[in-house]
Amino acid sequence: MYTAPMLGIPPSFMVSGIVPALYAAVQAIVDNLPSVPAPSAETELPLSILDGITRAYLLCNLIPPAVTTNTSSLIASSPWTLLLTSLITANAGFFFVNLFSFLNPTSLSVQTPAELQPYGWTATDLWCAPAVTAIYALLTHAQPFWAELHTVIYESISGSQAQAQGKPAVEPLDPELARAICAVLLSGLFLGKTAKNFGLLPNPTAKAPKIAKKKTQ
Repeated sequence: MYTAPMLGIPPSFMVSGIVPALYAAVQAIVDNLPSVPAPSAETELPLSILDGITRAYLLCNLIPPAVTTNTSSLIASSPWTLLLTSLITANAGFFFVNLFSFLNPTSLSVQTPAELQPYGWTATDLWCAPAVTAIYALLTHAQPFWAELHTVIYESISGSQAQAQGKPAVEPLDPELARAICAVLLSGLFLGKTAKNFGLLPNPTAKAPKIAKKKTQ
């Protein structure tokens, strides 16, 4: 929705009412639930896997075609456009929610989003979008740049021996397989984030408490 006008594409809700109806139905179901479980490791860990799968669909199946099939050849072949579209599309919603404090139990007010606070750029949700889209584009040769980059990486790893043997140029990966790889990667990232947030990972910087020694006479 946020990048559609810049790409010259009408937003999906203006073409079809399926997406607004889906969101309205989900909201109605949530509002009518008798209770919503509090966030816990038992509920968030399975959802992290689901989040990785659905995010892979967004970053691999929805965003790249919006760029690579654009009527403008400059936009369609630009890797920077692809990465920026992925970054904005996947994070703009969270950015505005945090900017206007929609989730705070108070009246709306403008606040500094977490992404713009110190070390906000390290948030997994922020950088994983362009990174995963780049990996998908690299594996599938979504644009000429990524095909050339894939070839350069392959030749750098295989060395001159592979070139001397006349091995064929690197072939693009099947899109479904590439998306599956991205889904596994995203699920692993989100599982690690959830485990860290709930203190399931060991903290190497934590110091063991010192035991006071008793004096003996």
